[in-house]
This record gives sequence, C-alpha cells and structure tokens, in this order.
Amino acid sequence: MLFTTLRKRGQTIAEILIAYSFIGLLLGMRCILDRRHMPSFQIDRFSPQLAMILNNSMHNVVYYHPSNPCTSTIVNNAVTGLHAVNRYFPLTMMPRSPESFSSLSNTDLLAVHAYIIFTNMDSCVNQSTMPDQVQYTLRMQENDLYYYRVNHIKLLDSVIRTKRAPEDFCQNTYVLVNYVYQFLGLQFGIDTSIIAYATNFTLDLKIPTIIFNHFGCRAIDIDQLYTVYSFFAAVFFSIIYSITFIITVGYIVEERANKTKEYLCIYGLRTWVNNLVWFSRSMCIYFVMTGVVTGFSVLVFPSSKLQSESISKALFNKTHWTLTWTILFVYSIQVSAFTVFFSQFFKRSLLAKIVGFILWFFTFVDFYTSLPVGVLYVLCFFPNIGIMICVQVLLQYERKCVATITYSELYSNLFTYPLYIGICLLLMLVYSIIYMLLAIYIERINPGSFGISQPWNYLCKIGYWKSRSSSCIKHINISKTQRKNEPIIEKNHWIESNALARAKLPILSIHNMTKKFGKLDAVKNLSLDFYNGEVFSLLGHNGAGKTTTTFILVGMLQPTSGSITVEGLDGQINIQEVRKMIGFCPQYDILYDQLTVREHLTLVSEMRQIRRKDVNQSIDYILDLIGLVDHQHTWAKNLSGGMKRRLSIGISLVGDSKVLILDEPTSGIDPYNRRLIWTIIRKMKEAGKCIIMTTHFLEEADVLSDRIAVMTKGRLQASGTPAFLKQQTEFEYRVFIEKKSTCDIERVTELFHKHVQTAILERQSSSELVFGIKRGMSQQISRLIKALDEEGPTINIDGYGLSMTTVEEVFLKPDRSFQKI
Repeated sequence: MLFTTLRKRGQTIAEILIAYSFIGLLLGMRCILDRRHMPSFQIDRFSPQLAMILNNSMHNVVYYHPSNPCTSTIVNNAVTGLHAVNRYFPLTMMPRSPESFSSLSNTDLLAVHAYIIFTNMDSCVNQSTMPDQVQYTLRMQENDLYYYRVNHIKLLDSVIRTKRAPEDFCQNTYVLVNYVYQFLGLQFGIDTSIIAYATNFTLDLKIPTIIFNHFGCRAIDIDQLYTVYSFFAAVFFSIIYSITFIITVGYIVEERANKTKEYLCIYGLRTWVNNLVWFSRSMCIYFVMTGVVTGFSVLVFPSSKLQSESISKALFNKTHWTLTWTILFVYSIQVSAFTVFFSQFFKRSLLAKIVGFILWFFTFVDFYTSLPVGVLYVLCFFPNIGIMICVQVLLQYERKCVATITYSELYSNLFTYPLYIGICLLLMLVYSIIYMLLAIYIERINPGSFGISQPWNYLCKIGYWKSRSSSCIKHINISKTQRKNEPIIEKNHWIESNALARAKLPILSIHNMTKKFGKLDAVKNLSLDFYNGEVFSLLGHNGAGKTTTTFILVGMLQPTSGSITVEGLDGQINIQEVRKMIGFCPQYDILYDQLTVREHLTLVSEMRQIRRKDVNQSIDYILDLIGLVDHQHTWAKNLSGGMKRRLSIGISLVGDSKVLILDEPTSGIDPYNRRLIWTIIRKMKEAGKCIIMTTHFLEEADVLSDRIAVMTKGRLQASGTPAFLKQQTEFEYRVFIEKKSTCDIERVTELFHKHVQTAILERQSSSELVFGIKRGMSQQISRLIKALDEEGPTINIDGYGLSMTTVEEVFLKPDRSFQKI
C-alpha cells in the first residue's frame, strides 16, 4: 500500500494539495484579522468625591426610599455636601416608593440622577433606631457610551478561558468612566453622611480623606484570531487532516469489500499488519502536513495598519514551533489510528465516507466551556476534541502574551481549571493504542461480508491459542478406522466409492457443509474428501455453489453449519494455520496496478514468511513456471488478460502450498494461455499437490481431472473419475446423421435396428438425426458403419459421425434426480 501510494503520484499530490487549500484559508484569516499592541497604562490616583464629573443638567433629581427622619437626613446631608464640592451636583431630592418610581414617565426618568433605596431602615426615626449595618441600593442613570457593563467587570470563567484574557478587559477603561467619576463619588457621599448621622460627627467632603489608586494595566497584544475567531484555529487544523481521513477510510472499506484484504490474508497477511500498513499510509501524509502547518504557524505577516496600534502577526506568536509540531504530530497519530478503527464498522465505502464526514464535523462542537474536566478528558477519545482542547489552552497563553510557550507549560494552566495539554496528549496516545487493539478485535468478531467471524469471547478459548486441539487428533484417528472398516456402498449410483482413497487420509475434508444466504441454500450438506497428487474439478451452472465452496475452503466465508478440516486442523478455529497450507487463485484477478510481477510475488513471499535467502530462488522458479520471466518488471496494469491470470496462479504457488484452490483459472483467456495454465496444473499435480479447480470448460475438466464433482443448486449430484461418470450414462456412443430433405427417417431407423437392436433415436431436427447406442453394443458398431457407407445414398443421408460419451453428458444429464432441490 505504501508503494502504491507513492506510485499514484497524481492522486497523492491532489490529496495533499486539497488539504493545503484549507491551510491557505487559515493563513488568509490570519492575514485579514488584526492584531493590536496596547501599551501599559494607569489611572491617576483620585479622591472619589472630588473626581466627580457632572456636566449634564438633565439629570437633576435624586430619589430615595423610604421616607423617614433617618433617610431624609442622610440623603439631605449627602446631597448638600456633594453640591458643596461640585456645584453641578443636583440639590433636588424627592422620596418615592419603587412602585411609583416604575410608573414615572419617560421625561421624568430622564431627569433622574440617582435612586437610593435603603433596604433595612423602614422603621428608623433617630440614631438609636438605626440598624448596626445600614444596607442600601444605589441606582444611577446610564444611557450613554460610558455605561457600566457588568460583564466587563465580573468576568465569566468561560469567557476568560476561551475568548479574552483578563488583561484585555483591563484595557477597556470606558466601562469605568461612570463608575469612577460618578458612582464612587455619590457612594462615598452617602457613606460619609451615614457615618456622620450615626456618630454625630461632621465630615467635610472637601477634604480628601480617602484616596483611590489604580493597579494599572500591563501591555498586551489583542488579536482577533485569538478572541472573536478563536474557534476557527482548531477547526481549520482539523479540516486539514480530514481529507486524508475520509479518503483512507474509503480505501480500507473498499479493500475489504472487493475481497483484496481477505485474499491477502489467505497468504499470511495478519490483521494487525494490514492495520499498521494503513496507519503508516496516513502517517506518511500527515507527517508532511504536520511539518508544513508547523512552518506556516510561525510565518510572520506584516501589520494590517488598520489602526495605529496594529502590529505584525503569525498564527502562533508566542508558541515555540516544537510544541506546535508535537501537538499536531500526536494528533496525526490519533487520527491515523482512529481511521483504522472507524473503518471496521462499514461494508460500503460511500456510506463509510458519509458517516465519517458527519462524525468529523459533529465533533467540532465546542464542549470546552460546558463540561467538567474529567468528561473532557474522556471525550479526547475523539481526535477533534483533543486537538480543540490543546489549541484552546495554547490560545490562553497567546492571549495573555506571556513569554515563549514551551514544553514547560504542558502540565500547567493559567487558571484554576485543571485542564492540561500534556494530559490531553498522553490520553490521545493511549486512545490511539486502544483504537488499534479494538480494530483487531472488531474485525475478528465482525469481518464483514468475507472472512470467518470469531465468537465475542474467542480470546478466552483454549482452541484459539492452541493450533492442534485434542479433538482434532481424535477425529483423525476415528476417521482412519472408519475408512478401513466402512463398507463401500453408496446410495447414489452417481457417487463413486473410491476404494483406494479409503486406504489413506485426505488432506482436506468437507463434512455436511451448508451455507445459507438468508433463506437461500447456496451450499447444502456437501461432503467431499480431497487427496494429495490429484486434480479435483467442481462443475456446475452459474449459481451452483462452486465459488461459494471455494470461498468457504479458504476462509473468506463462514459456513452456516458443517466442518472443514485440513490435515486435522479445524478450518474455522485454526484459520491462520490452515491458510498457510492453501494457495488460492480467485475467479477475478486481484492485483495492484502499480506493482510489478516480481513485486507481487515478493509481497506474498513476505506474507508467507519465506526465508529471505530462499525468496529470490522461489520467485525465479515460479516466474519460469508461469512463463513471465521476460515480464517480471512490468506493472500489473500493463499485462494482458492471460498474463494477469498466470500471475494470479503464480501467486497461489508462493510458499509451496499443499492445497491449491483455483476458481475458474482459465476463464476469459485465449487458447494459448489456457494451454499454458493446463501445463502448470499438470506440473503441480506431479509435485504431489492437491488441486481443487472450478471450471465451466467441460473439456478442461475431462482432460485435467482425476475426479470430478457436479453441483446443482448447492447440492452434490455426481462425483467420481471421468471414466466412472461416463459409465453412468445410458449411451456409450452416439451416431450423428446428416440427412437430406428427402431422407426417410423410418428407413434410417430400421437400418440402425437391423445392425444394433438397442439403438434409440434420441432427437431429430431438419438436418440431423442423433442415435444413442447403449453400453455393451460396441462390437456391432463396425457393421453399422459399413452399412451406412453402403446404403447411405439410397436412404438420402449426406454423412455421419460417431462420438463416445463426454463429461458434457454428465453435466447436462436431464435426470429428474438432478432437479430435486
């Protein structure tokens, strides 16, 4: 897969360029969005009552509630004192309850300067009845630019963690204007008046007894990319990696759907190795992307000059590039592993891509501000949430404009919120390992349309860990005893009893095997034995169950019931061991277009774990056998159909398999290549291999096969040597008569009966008559031929032909028993 990825240069480059287009969008945002430098500043120290700014004559009434001697005196003293300090402070005072205040007209509301509500002085008449702690609410007019914004003063945790740094709010001095230059002065005047009334001590407000001093605001860089648009940084990073994610998911599912993966598994490809290959494929592309994105993240753009404070900017201005690379690299690992894991749940490539696309964008939802830390760490199971958390924490440091952000900040946080980049990265790596393990487990219990599924608890079964169980050995011993003592009697005269075969054990046995697809019996109660040094052909119409049988034998399909044993090993429990003994040539060539002939054989040799020193010798032998020595460096896509077929057969020979299963090996190729393949099959038979072959060519089966089995609608209808099957037919010979239009059929029939009394007219047409001659009448044929030569012209026949019974008659036998299904 890595080879094919590199050799599909156009497709791979397009995949990377699409991802880079999103990098361009992110850089475009960076270029457009402004970054401003705000210098440090400090409000000059002030006395609240002396710093009051009053220049609006419209707000000239002070309301208060309740109205009693205490409150009236306190308000009067405060208003009088403040007016003495600032002549613009209104002197008009009026008591008014909250109910009546709410009914004021708009004109009266505009005249309100302040509304003072004493909440615990309803029954106060003098100093002795005053509460120990006076409580009041102070409301002031705010309808201009400088109104008091609570959300700018009382900061929400969610805001300072994801949108703006506290120092950013400090720069917004306009929200403090009314508070500093109006509210504080009136509050100070009321507090002073309460103290004076309770203590009978007069305070002069003109004397600055209390001085306020501002802590000041340090310099800060305010960046729109980190504030208003902070969410988009993580989103674009994720989208950049989503292209390869969706494409690779499609590849993995398609590989399983078109049987390529299971085909390679027959030759020893382990699930974890295949998953690791796809993981590596993604990582190769992501490694390049990570380097490019990291490089662009420190690329400095010039100032936009939208404002005088505008300065140059980069994607990450304070983050060291090594930290950016580490986060993206760990994210790449998790996405690559998640790709393999996610692909195990689908059988159709398009559906997998659509669901993957939906899931990918669903995990963009910003959970950061609303969930507990523990839940967020759990949600790092999804790669996008992990990268979003890491980027959000990085942006906290970027907004605060701290020194360069390095690995020292991995396990720290600016706030009390215990969410750390380091823990997120560790969890992302842990989840990656879990993905890969789960992918193997899920594929074992749910291999899809092809492959043998294991029970959910297969890891707990002894048989899985022990290739040869005692039950298998026992089965072999019993089977051997039975074969020696079992009477050679068959109910079906079309099934040959192989007395010689009973003296030895078969290398492969099928016992009562059934495969159902829904209600359809693709294979039903099939029992066959296969032996070394023989060619066994499966014949049948399309849909007879031949290919299904071969798929079950190689482990690409799981039988509904029945058993398969290969040298005593259970074909379902010990599938990995069984596959080491089997070579398989599928009905359709499953080849990699971008691999050469030799590379195909080398790849399978590696899967078969052939010793490296023997690989070249083995490949050279196979190349010579299949006649592709001169084309060993040709890509598969440039081979002819016959060459591809020979290559597929050559692949099945890698590893010196004991059993070769060839599914229609000569289908769709020219006679020359067909004869070459026949030669290959004969040589493999001479080498002592068991060859199981399906074919539609009856001549091929007759010439090559030691035994033939005929299947109809999943059932075995006939089995035996070609000679045995031919003997079961009614006629031993057939005579074909080419007749003239004036031919007298009765005279021809009389001629046949005169010399061969049992001859039967099988069929007739406008130009031909076919007579069948039953077995045991071969001695009379010579007289019949002599009579046809002598009397042919007189009975108006143009010619004749003679043929023996062929396998075709067995295959097409219109016996009713063949149709009982």
